[in-house]
Amino acid sequence: MSVPSSALLLHSPTDKGPLTLPRGCSGISISTNWILTHGAALGSIVDKSHEVSSFITNMVPGELTMVPRELTNELKFRVYRNDDLGSSSIKEHRGVTVVAWRCSLLKKTFDEFFATWNFLKSSEFDRSLRSVFLLVRIYDDADESIVETSVEQALSCLLDQAPRNLVRGSSVEIESTPFGNPVFIGSIARGVISNLVGDEDCVIMTDAYAVPGGEGGPIYIISPDCKRRIISGMVIASLSWCRGEWVDYTFAANLAPCVLNILRKKHPCSPVVNSTYENADAALDRGVVLVRCGISWGTGILVDKDTGIFLTCSHVVAEVPEREISIVMRPYKPNLRVQAKLLYRTPENQPYDVAVLRVDPQNVDPLLKSVRLSQAPIFKGEPVVSVGFPFSSSIRPTISSGVISKSMDCALLTTCCVQSGASGGPIISRTTGDMLGMVVCNLLSSDGTVLYPRMSLAVPAITLSGPLREYLRTDNPDVFRAFTCADAVVRKIWDFYPFLPAKL
Repeated sequence: MSVPSSALLLHSPTDKGPLTLPRGCSGISISTNWILTHGAALGSIVDKSHEVSSFITNMVPGELTMVPRELTNELKFRVYRNDDLGSSSIKEHRGVTVVAWRCSLLKKTFDEFFATWNFLKSSEFDRSLRSVFLLVRIYDDADESIVETSVEQALSCLLDQAPRNLVRGSSVEIESTPFGNPVFIGSIARGVISNLVGDEDCVIMTDAYAVPGGEGGPIYIISPDCKRRIISGMVIASLSWCRGEWVDYTFAANLAPCVLNILRKKHPCSPVVNSTYENADAALDRGVVLVRCGISWGTGILVDKDTGIFLTCSHVVAEVPEREISIVMRPYKPNLRVQAKLLYRTPENQPYDVAVLRVDPQNVDPLLKSVRLSQAPIFKGEPVVSVGFPFSSSIRPTISSGVISKSMDCALLTTCCVQSGASGGPIISRTTGDMLGMVVCNLLSSDGTVLYPRMSLAVPAITLSGPLREYLRTDNPDVFRAFTCADAVVRKIWDFYPFLPAKL
């Protein structure tokens, strides 16, 4: 069974003559005759054709809908893909959309979890298309017929390859056509599964980078030996904004639940992905908590379970009275909220932007585990992940991969994608599992117009460990005054123009 590959679809309502649109959409070549793509492929025509818009609007969520014969000429595409494994040549085919469906799982997730988000386009049709799948059949002049059973066979074949249980932190690869431009066909981007949201975890969040035109492109799990790609998702949104902040993550449909939902049958033989990162991912969750500050939140790190000591950022707790600071031990169990005592926090806009919280050790969730602070030198280029709670306080921590971009005695610059809510989260070495630093902020241009989510600043673990060890020895909170650094060199490094503390 061949692994589904990427394709490019350009809308072409006639078989001859110039293409009507310069920009296309990505797709997944699931077999010789079938291409699966996203509703974004219709984005440029749905609001210009009453018949197509009516077809999309009248689809019943969760049901396969055959395209009426009178619409087939409007829903034709020129399909470009590599038909020969190992060859670099791209072949052109003709394709016609024969069936479509609105995924009820995606629809509910976008209606609820993403209800307040903004995406690249904001028309009613664009919102409607986000939960739509299209199945395009490659055809020739002699055979444009289609039967529904072959549709189900094609989707069943795809489902047989898609893993059921995805693991946050697993390495992934997106293959798509950026901007729908044939020059870029087959481009790849790599990252990790950052999170899974929605009913049955139907939406994959990944820090692998996609741009407009990448919608419909496949997402693969990379096997631990880096020799296999396993189809797992399809890009559905490349650009988005949450609370006015640009979200530098890609969102994709998790194919296993989405396809299984439309087929309405069980497939017990779905493959299992064995990831060497699974245990490390679980360990990260056990050391990271949500810090609640009234209606706002940040991220916290359990550094000593026996005494109930947590670290977070000073700016996370700066805007509320101490009585409103609490720690949520499990994000999916909001009632496990424990009042926290503020032992110390650095003054506003002072290095190192650290706050120390303490809870009664008896109230610490038994499932939590202290994060181990690294004492080793930190080198440029070291692979790391960040862990935190951007976007929502009701889902599991989000993971972003990156490297140490620059290592200084008093600051770490990483390429992890940091968003609001991630303040106070750990930077973890992917090699050792130790904490290398604590996320403080990302960068903003000096004129305040451009945010750089993939340039994040962190306090090195070695800076944090000394005062923490001294406190555990003496039980004297005055030792935390060392977190407010008066060193002129340190102040100069942290007092830079393109500075933005990651907002709550």
